[in-house]
Amino acid sequence: MEMSSSALAAAVQGVRALISAYDGYEKGRFMKSDEAVRAEIQRRCEMVARHAEKLQGDVHQSGYRDARKSLESMIESTHLLRSEAQFSIASNHVSEHKGIGKLKSKAVRKLVTHDGEVLNSLVEATRMANELANDLQGLDEASVMSRISDWQQKLTRTRNMYLERNMYIDGLVKR
Repeated sequence: MEMSSSALAAAVQGVRALISAYDGYEKGRFMKSDEAVRAEIQRRCEMVARHAEKLQGDVHQSGYRDARKSLESMIESTHLLRSEAQFSIASNHVSEHKGIGKLKSKAVRKLVTHDGEVLNSLVEATRMANELANDLQGLDEASVMSRISDWQQKLTRTRNMYLERNMYIDGLVKR
């Protein structure tokens, strides 16, 4: 289950290709580009959740009950982020969000950068899952709990980062 450097490079290239298609945020093509980014976030969330589910079974077999419970929380957080991306404020053509279609180029650049950071953060979360799966055999429960905690913190930061995107859609480019 080890993620090779070529697989990681391919994932990063995929994110870059998706981000380079962001020119659609201008001149009425906002919804299509926004939908593509949100779909990629949902796909990556599903990947993270599947890793957590697999790890949950592995730690259960090892008798690590607390780790199993922590992974359940991780799965719930991942599904929440997926839902947030799926039902985002800009997720349909009848949205009442005032910022849609009125983004200035500076806000578009900030949004592109921001969404790239969210996607890269999800790639890093997947990498953390792969590393934990590879190292699981040699770890005691306290070490597993520590790694899961770090992984959960990464996902929480990613969720919070994703929620900031409406600020960019509103044209507020300063934090």
